[in-house]
Amino acid sequence: MPNIRQRALLIIVTAITALVTVAVAYQALPGRAFAADDFQWLLNVRDRSFLAIAARAFDVSAESHFYRPLVWLLLWSEWRLFGFDPGAFHRVSLTLHVINAALIGWLTFRMVRAQSSIAPVIGYAVSALATALHPAPFEAVVWVSAQSELLAAFFLVLTLHCWWSAGRIDTASLRRWFWYSAAAAMQTCALMTKESAIIGLPLIVLIEWESARQMRRRMALLPLVLPLLATIVYLFAALDVASRNYVVRESGYSFGAQLLLNPLRSLGLIVAPLPGVEYGREAWLPLAGACVVLAGLIALPIAWRYGSAASLLTGMLALIVTLAPTAPFASSPDSRYLYLPVMVLALMTGRWSSALTDRVMPADLSGIRSNDRRHAADMRTLSWVGRLWVGMAVILVALALGALAVNEIRGREVRFAAGARPGEELRLFAAAQCATGRLDRMLIVEPPIAAPHVEAIIRLSCGSNPYTMVIGSGDIEHEVRPNTLVVVFDGGFPRPLMRTSTP
Repeated sequence: MPNIRQRALLIIVTAITALVTVAVAYQALPGRAFAADDFQWLLNVRDRSFLAIAARAFDVSAESHFYRPLVWLLLWSEWRLFGFDPGAFHRVSLTLHVINAALIGWLTFRMVRAQSSIAPVIGYAVSALATALHPAPFEAVVWVSAQSELLAAFFLVLTLHCWWSAGRIDTASLRRWFWYSAAAAMQTCALMTKESAIIGLPLIVLIEWESARQMRRRMALLPLVLPLLATIVYLFAALDVASRNYVVRESGYSFGAQLLLNPLRSLGLIVAPLPGVEYGREAWLPLAGACVVLAGLIALPIAWRYGSAASLLTGMLALIVTLAPTAPFASSPDSRYLYLPVMVLALMTGRWSSALTDRVMPADLSGIRSNDRRHAADMRTLSWVGRLWVGMAVILVALALGALAVNEIRGREVRFAAGARPGEELRLFAAAQCATGRLDRMLIVEPPIAAPHVEAIIRLSCGSNPYTMVIGSGDIEHEVRPNTLVVVFDGGFPRPLMRTSTP
């Protein structure tokens, strides 16, 4: 447990993380509109009672896309609380994002073994800020429909916290099994939030390995039965849904070169979050990812020399696990899928920062256990002037990286909002048109929005009438009927092309 000084520093770092994230990096987000799939989700939850939404959410046979019952419940709750207020939905996303940053920072704090009391706090700060301000997974924060990523990450990190708590208890006891059971429960919640949470089981194995290594004990294999059973039960439901999934039927997933290229591309997006590359189409991204892999392989023997190869290997395996779900994608992975890999890299960076701090600022040997004194005595120390210069250099580098990250997040958020603007303009336009009188038919000509999103927007704005069709410009004459409004888009803004009279 942290001492009083550490607690004060942790509170300060958490407050800074929240402030910079909400008030600086994502300052404009609460003023943004809904986008794309958001309208379909809202339409699905709008008119259902709690019992109806719960029955629909947990009904495996009713699902033809992905099995995410907790996302149904989350969005239904938000709709009941906030109605058609996108700003409130975005604030929920920001809250989840800040909580996740704090949770991964706290996990770093707990996993650090250091003699310096400041080292775990440095690890917390680095991990939390890196998670909160990394531009790569911005889509998970700015897109309401991507709250599934945030919520699944929340439950997965809680799973790891619970398992770590169990591993710190020396003897088998009810208290230890309580934490194992809590971890399995959190993992189950993650599975019911996002199908990619299937990686929870290997992550649990890895954190058990790390815990056993630190505690100098054997891995506890029997408790792994709990998350294994949860995973098996979920797989039955997920495979049943996948058999009806149009993405699977239309070869949205396949086996080929992308099994290697997609993880490398994702790594490239994480280590080089440059302006305009957020959609992963650049040919050089897999090469950048390959350079990261090469650097990791070079770092392993170096880490072995300093006795930290095992923790580095654990982190590398965890990174591979979190990159695996996007490997079969036929297209480039969207940025929202980088959320968990960024959290793993943030944890690794936090632990490395703690180790570096511990070497620069070791504790007094009198307060160290006898079996650790040799390690502490061998560490290179700096004079207070040297520490001051190192500290100033680190702070300047951190501020520079933070400024670049915030600037890139803002740019990506603006570009995402611009892409989502036609949907919001159509919603406002449709609501105004339907308010003037009853329409029987609305024809949307070649919109810059997917047809299912158009239909959801019109139904949210006007109800079941008018009947909505998305058509090409050559089909207008064929589809026009009495009391029909024909809508075209001009520069992303809808405008009426014609409106026929009522018979």
